[in-house]
Amino acid sequence: MADIRSHDPLGRSDGRPGTGRGGGSSGNDAGLADQARSALRDATDRASEAWDSASDYGSRYYRQGTRAVGEVDATTMTGLVIAGAVGFGLAWLIFGQQSRSGSYVARGMSEGSERRY
Repeated sequence: MADIRSHDPLGRSDGRPGTGRGGGSSGNDAGLADQARSALRDATDRASEAWDSASDYGSRYYRQGTRAVGEVDATTMTGLVIAGAVGFGLAWLIFGQQSRSGSYVARGMSEGSERRY
């Protein structure tokens, strides 16, 4: 059967916390601090790389969007504005005014969809 102490990741010789091969805990504390610094440095590097990648993707999509909007002619833009205005007007007529019975259409639709058990 293998000795558990030989597989200690912190290098402790007797398996107890706080004691190392040197007999004191200062060697292990320094090793743990180095490991923590290394892990923090790696995490910072990965976060920096992720930020750079996201920035590159964002700028690429921004350029593509600017190019696509710049290629829209006046007729297409006028049609989009008119379609938006018609959609807004219809929504206002349906949901913005009270009906003759004094209740809102949206409220009636909401109450009609409620389940009553």
